[in-house]
This record gives sequence, structure tokens and C-alpha cells, in this order.
Amino acid sequence: MARRTFPLSKVCGLLEPGPVVLVTTADNGRRNVMTLSWQTMLDFEPPLLACVVSDRGIDKFAQFGLTPVAASKVSAPLIAECYANLECRVTDTRMVRRYNLFVLQVLQAWMDRTVKDPRTLHHRGYGAFMVAGGNIELRSKMR
Repeated sequence: MARRTFPLSKVCGLLEPGPVVLVTTADNGRRNVMTLSWQTMLDFEPPLLACVVSDRGIDKFAQFGLTPVAASKVSAPLIAECYANLECRVTDTRMVRRYNLFVLQVLQAWMDRTVKDPRTLHHRGYGAFMVAGGNIELRSKMR
């Protein structure tokens, strides 16, 4: 194998952690939504996520014609057009100042079970994306 060095600035494309998701927020009656391409599971019981969040101040619900739906446990709306929605509460902000990293606990999960094979979009870095392909099922001890 011919190994060559790889630019450190592009490592994120090798470690792409998951699908591009939409994150909604609500602050003093102002709701918004943003795309997020970096999130990861931290724990399973209760489910904890980590994500890096930034905002550009544009109302993307209005700009992209998304339909807000009232959530059951949080003030931020769900998105009707998404096949899955997670209601989360911020539980740790100690790394926000330095990294914009939030830790969230999932309080309620929703999924449209009529969507049998969702095609998720994955960010590979620097404007490159891929769509998830076929499924592979392996035996797991985590069921």
C-alpha cells in the first residue's frame, strides 16, 4: 500500500459521525432551525448527545417553508417534514465557550413509521455530501 500524508484540515471527512440533521430552537418566542452535521451519542440510558451549534440569525422555518409542530416536552418545535424528531434538553454547557459544544438529553423521540428506508444525507467536509446506501444487518448484543 502506498501511504501518503493526509491534510489535517480534511480529517473531518474521514470521521464523519452521522447524518445531517435539523436542530430547532426557541428563545423568548423566537423559533429557528439550523442544519447540523456534527453530533454524536455520548450515552444510551438516558440518551445523551453532543453537538456543536452556531446560528446565523435567519428564520429558516419561513425561508425554507418548514412546518413547525408543537413538541410535548420542550418549547422548541418539531418539524413536520422530518421522518424523526428528538425533543432534547440542554444538560451541560461547560464546553460552549471554548468549543460551542452542547450536551443534550433526549426527553422524547418521534418517528414516522411509514418511512421504511430513510435516505439520510451525510456531510463529508468542504461541501462534499453522500446519501446513505443499502442496509447491512449484523448480530448485535445491544438489542
